[in-house]
Amino acid sequence: MHQEQLKKNLRNDFPSLTKKILSNDLVYFDTAASAQKPSVVIEALGDFYANHYSNVSRGVHTLCVEATFKYEDARKKVQKFINAKSENEIIFTKNATESINLVAQTYFKKFMQSGDEIILSVMEHHSNLLPWFFLRDNYGVILKFINIDQDGQLDLDHFQSLITDKTKLVAITHLSNVFGTITDKKIIQISRENNLHVLLDGCQSASHLKVDVTELDCDFFVFSGHKLYGPSGIGVLYGKENLLNELPPFLGGGGMINEVSLDGATYAALPAKYEAGTPPMVEAYGLGVAIDYINNIGMENVELYEKELTDYASQKMSDLNFVNRYSNSINKTSIISFNLKNIHAHEVASFLDVEGIAVRAGHHCCQPLMKILDVPATARASFGIYNNKHEVDYFIDALIKCNSFFSVK
Repeated sequence: MHQEQLKKNLRNDFPSLTKKILSNDLVYFDTAASAQKPSVVIEALGDFYANHYSNVSRGVHTLCVEATFKYEDARKKVQKFINAKSENEIIFTKNATESINLVAQTYFKKFMQSGDEIILSVMEHHSNLLPWFFLRDNYGVILKFINIDQDGQLDLDHFQSLITDKTKLVAITHLSNVFGTITDKKIIQISRENNLHVLLDGCQSASHLKVDVTELDCDFFVFSGHKLYGPSGIGVLYGKENLLNELPPFLGGGGMINEVSLDGATYAALPAKYEAGTPPMVEAYGLGVAIDYINNIGMENVELYEKELTDYASQKMSDLNFVNRYSNSINKTSIISFNLKNIHAHEVASFLDVEGIAVRAGHHCCQPLMKILDVPATARASFGIYNNKHEVDYFIDALIKCNSFFSVK
């Protein structure tokens, strides 16, 4: 699909976007929280349940073989989508949060001890804070946090100053869910120079940027299907095969074993080693269908189009003197966090909802960052492939109406 075709608006592929909000057409600017689903994904899920459903890798009958093929084929699609070297490097979880917890618990057991250090940033999502807090609180791991500049870019000099001979791992966002800023790849280069492992939280980046984990050279990369136009209940953990082989199992149960006796067990090879119990097979299949849909558009086209849309919205908002935007970085995409002066973010979001515009308001699971910004919350507009400039113009007009309404009030 060419760039011009993408600009023709893909709303018709997304049945939920025909919904009316108080007689207004729905303008969905909350893709950073969760993306809407194209018909092809919705229909594929129904077809799986109706015609191919069975537990996977548990039998030789036709339905089991069909379901297993669809499940493993989805793994191949994910592998190619992020350019992992092997299917064994793709672990299916129920969400990115579980993926991060898996790494946190197993990495500590294999490579760390009390007093060792992990470096995060001050703008991490809670899902990339709490798993490491558990290690700090339970095992005495020391956490350090990289500062940011006013545009939400990581301070590389500060990062380098945090590294000691006790530092083992760097776990950071690949694309900020508050600022929309893209993490500088120099973070990974510096980490490599200091023999540090790197985990990237790709929950936002996977649906907006062309991700190549081999080129990035990160050790772990996590994302969730529901932000990538796929179903909820499916997450992905990419890990370099040699590292995943070294780490111990995370959960115990059926499917992740080689042999069990009353005296103990031996464990299956990758990827089954980390997929205990009945896996999210239908959800994984749905993610594979979503990836096919995105590949048909072309991730390069998605990236260019959403950057253009973000820049257009940013410019329009900069003309409004009653709007405070957070981050003017040129190295950002798909997300704009903002506040209207003297109006709480929740009031702004409620007013916009009456106009049919869905935005997020709150701390965006980034409470430490909100404290740094010295605000209780922000409103956030986040874009997907189904949005267009006409919707941005309508959004700008709604912001003007909102400001006038509360000014009079």
